[in-house]
Amino acid sequence: MKNLRIDSILLFALLVPFIMTYRISPGETPYWLFGLIFLGLLLYLLMDISIINLVEETRNKLKYTFLWLLILASIGSAFYSSIVVRHQTSPIYGVHDIVIQQEGAIRFLLHGINPYATTYFDTPLKDWHYSDIETNPALYHFVMQPFYLLFSIPFYLISAHVLFGFFDGRIPLLFLFLALLIMASKLVKEPEKKLQFIILLAFNPATLGYLLEGRDDIFMFTFLFGSLFLLFKNKNLLAGILMALSFAVKQSAWPIFPFYFAYLYFKNKNIKKTFLKLVPFAVTFGITVLPFVFWDTKAYFDSTIFYLSGNAEHSYPISGYGLGALLREFNFIKNLNSYYPFWIWQAIIGMPLLIFCIKWQKKENTVKRLIIVYALFLLVFWYLSRYFNNSHLGFISMVLITAYFWPDEKLKAISK
Repeated sequence: MKNLRIDSILLFALLVPFIMTYRISPGETPYWLFGLIFLGLLLYLLMDISIINLVEETRNKLKYTFLWLLILASIGSAFYSSIVVRHQTSPIYGVHDIVIQQEGAIRFLLHGINPYATTYFDTPLKDWHYSDIETNPALYHFVMQPFYLLFSIPFYLISAHVLFGFFDGRIPLLFLFLALLIMASKLVKEPEKKLQFIILLAFNPATLGYLLEGRDDIFMFTFLFGSLFLLFKNKNLLAGILMALSFAVKQSAWPIFPFYFAYLYFKNKNIKKTFLKLVPFAVTFGITVLPFVFWDTKAYFDSTIFYLSGNAEHSYPISGYGLGALLREFNFIKNLNSYYPFWIWQAIIGMPLLIFCIKWQKKENTVKRLIIVYALFLLVFWYLSRYFNNSHLGFISMVLITAYFWPDEKLKAISK
């Protein structure tokens, strides 16, 4: 028997606890489904055994096929089950509040109501359990960027009016999740690393539970990943468009901008050419976001900027595991809903870190290093911000996984 490959061990170790933890059927899980998943795992493991006389290329293709079947049978079933049970039970059952708010915001937008200038008390969000004593501040503000809604509208129309008679915000999320895995498979050429990369992205325990409840990190990251993928292939125009779309989904993409700018500048070594390379980014972001800014400037900035920084009347509270929690523990912060100038800490610590990261990036100006400095800077920035939650740690882990498997730019290991 040959040595078991690490991808086989990873798949077994990550898939089994997933199907033992999360529902993979709307009702009681049929044992035939468990049996099929176990059979798929067994066949995947058998590919590593020398008595099965296969050409290496055939072996890798079979493992790749089995992996996709297992992803669809486990994660696909979990998504299907969660969506169906929610539809049968309650609009607030088993989902994060951003999904409920997204669905309401889409309906507002389709009826000509500005999703940033209205409240959500007349939507199912009012029944989502936020706190026994406090009102969910999300009822007053829609925090996401416009493309989070615009991209989902076709899914809403097809799902609600053509296919199912209802819409769940996790439907476009599942589509983007699968798109991310497909891009990952195209990025890494070495078969064993390709399998490891897909397994860790798909079954990452730091992100998978949050993905199932509909949190939006994968939604943004798929566009960001696509941009970096195209940047790696020197398709700067398309890369700029997708980079802008990731910015127009969620603000957690924004801290990559100084490193993206530095990457282009170090490549061109000309400030004018660098700004020209940024035109697709600027035009796409402007077309997507500015209509909402002009529609109601105050409402847009209150919801997407001031709400998160504590400067709005109903702000996002200090929360999570970062500096805010530490200051609260030592009684420097009395009220979690009050304003605190975290930007001072971010400037004092973040600016030297930003300079260090750009200097380090300059020494080896590759997409791989661009991803690493983004992850490092975002980790520190988030820790020093008003909120640093569990899903943020999961997102950082996903970015670090991506950085680890990203090909050496000198090899250009991408299939044409």
